Amino acid sequence: MIRKIVILLIAAFAIQSIKGQAEAANGYRNFPLIVTLQFHSLSMPFKNLKGNFKNIGIGIGTEVSHNGKQNWVQQINLMWYRNNNVGNGWFIYSQAVWRPTLVNNLYTELKLGAGYMITSRPTESFKQQNGEWISVGKKGKGLFAIPAGVSLGYAEYSDKIDVSPFASYQFVLVKGYNESIPLVPQTLIQLGSRIHFNE
Repeated sequence: MIRKIVILLIAAFAIQSIKGQAEAANGYRNFPLIVTLQFHSLSMPFKNLKGNFKNIGIGIGTEVSHNGKQNWVQQINLMWYRNNNVGNGWFIYSQAVWRPTLVNNLYTELKLGAGYMITSRPTESFKQQNGEWISVGKKGKGLFAIPAGVSLGYAEYSDKIDVSPFASYQFVLVKGYNESIPLVPQTLIQLGSRIHFNE
């Protein structure tokens, strides 16, 4: 699977280089509104994809260009997800995004970043203190996370509002979730849109 992804990315880079497409005449506009519908799962990458769709969430974010173009940006996102099996949570993260154009207005993305996840427990929990079990409720904890993702989207430029729908698959490594396992894998399927407003 990794080999197929690498081949796809090399092909995307080659297509972009051969086509030599120019940026849109109106240029890139920083700070678009990014809205997403999230589907969360505690699983290895590309495993149990149906399980993701049981756990829905929402996200909001924005981005700023590193080079004045749309192909190299920094995103920041805040999301909330519901997961009855492992607990609900909040996730704030930032990712560097490389966004090459494939054909016409179709683009792909490679994303890598870091973030902080706050998770709650799915049910009431207890801890032992002075020989007795005391309730700690559903209180969760904060966890360091590394999200890496791929996306496919469509961008059509306009003088007024640019709406760019996309679909993303994110693999997230979470540190500190469990004492016995140093890194816990999670996945996110994201459907959303990037909306650039006229300045």
